[in-house]
Amino acid sequence: MLLLWIVGVIVLSQKKILCYSLISISGWLFAAYLMFAHLSNDRDFINDKITENAYNIVSQSLQDKKTDPEIVAQIQDWFAKGWTAQTGSVTTICDNDRDKLKQILSDSAIVTICRLRI
Repeated sequence: MLLLWIVGVIVLSQKKILCYSLISISGWLFAAYLMFAHLSNDRDFINDKITENAYNIVSQSLQDKKTDPEIVAQIQDWFAKGWTAQTGSVTTICDNDRDKLKQILSDSAIVTICRLRI
């Protein structure tokens, strides 16, 4: 009888250990998920802020240019003359968020401009 009770306690203990282990592992997995989601949001926020200043520099420098060919010619001139504020901003936007340029350029002009920096 005592042996049966000891076996019952051991089996119950194993079930408790398994249950507590599953609870512990699920907590760690949930915490890892939350950390990953938070880091992803931070990465998106940082990319947005990186390109915000660069876009402001480019758009202000191009405010008198209206058509895609004029803008592409101006940016080619910047690269030829080595204007680092403008060319650095173009490079930053091309590397991080090309969609910001869609406010002032067509898709084909964006591709052309981003090839200039190579």
